[in-house]
Amino acid sequence: MISILGSLVCAGLVLFGQVAWAGETLVYAVVYKGSSYAAAKTEIFSVDPETAEKQRVFSDEKTSIVLLQSLYVFHFPVVGGGKLFAHAAERGKSVPFPGNASLYELSTNGSNSFRRICPVSGDESIGDIFVNATGMRIGHINRLNRKQYIFVHDVGTGTFLSQVDVTHKFLDCYASSIGWIPRSEMLYFSLETGDVHVTSKASYARVGTYLMDERGQHLERLPGVPAAKGFFPPETSRLIGVLPTGEYVFETMQFTKRPSREQNPHHLAVLKVKRDFSDTEDISFSPATNLYSGIRVCYRISPSGKYVSAARLPISSSAVSCDAWLKNLHTGKETHILSLPTDGLQGPFLGLVGWLD
Repeated sequence: MISILGSLVCAGLVLFGQVAWAGETLVYAVVYKGSSYAAAKTEIFSVDPETAEKQRVFSDEKTSIVLLQSLYVFHFPVVGGGKLFAHAAERGKSVPFPGNASLYELSTNGSNSFRRICPVSGDESIGDIFVNATGMRIGHINRLNRKQYIFVHDVGTGTFLSQVDVTHKFLDCYASSIGWIPRSEMLYFSLETGDVHVTSKASYARVGTYLMDERGQHLERLPGVPAAKGFFPPETSRLIGVLPTGEYVFETMQFTKRPSREQNPHHLAVLKVKRDFSDTEDISFSPATNLYSGIRVCYRISPSGKYVSAARLPISSSAVSCDAWLKNLHTGKETHILSLPTDGLQGPFLGLVGWLD
């Protein structure tokens, strides 16, 4: 693992329609409910982590494309290399079955301009799209002819780069997180599955986090996350990003060794793990328990590694607000950076997109 990470190289790219940002800004999307389970419009904003100043960078409301959102199963836009990307379709035209259209690059200067990159591959509805740190590669997972693949395209030309069959790697598992290791051609993904009694033993044994070349070579399973002080080793962990230092950041569910009678033995923790897995540091948010509440938390790490942001996926019928938190990993300071009033499952819905730098 150390030799792989030590061989990573940097790449540069000219930015498409970028605002001259001063430092890093957190990007989030606000989705408004339309008829049925479709989105009426999506607006994308940036917020300065120091001043909390907000700015709208894109809206599809008056454009010739519509950002595709199946409400309550959200797949928000993503960023990489200072660029903004989304899954979208031409407005007013029938979307190819089963709901896939094309991948687009969106402007970030408020002009609402966009550029089509390539059509989506596969014959089922795609999940999350992901991009590398330079914004030069974009990928997604989908099924084709009853097999599961990772598809990768070149952002600049739309050229199809690779189609990796992961059917026998994933088995009955799904990727709860996927992305590129910064400044490399290595992908990471964390595999999860249902309880052991509803899946095969082989699939249950496949749960874990892996590194793999984007062409499907050099598959490597990462070691288990070490136990934090006072806890048993985590039974589940999900890689949510990699810092510029090469350290890993995992979301884990831990169990306290000696809980008091009033204490919940379950502890949701965000852990920073050294590259050689020799030690961990707890960088959890203090409101992590409230953030969790049985619903998946979305995290976004800034390119510099200075900030990590967190927000629950907006799928709670009782929600009166959608909230996002920010943590400065250098100082430990936590900020309640966003609060969007909502009417539960009627929306609007807030989702973290990533960071522009």
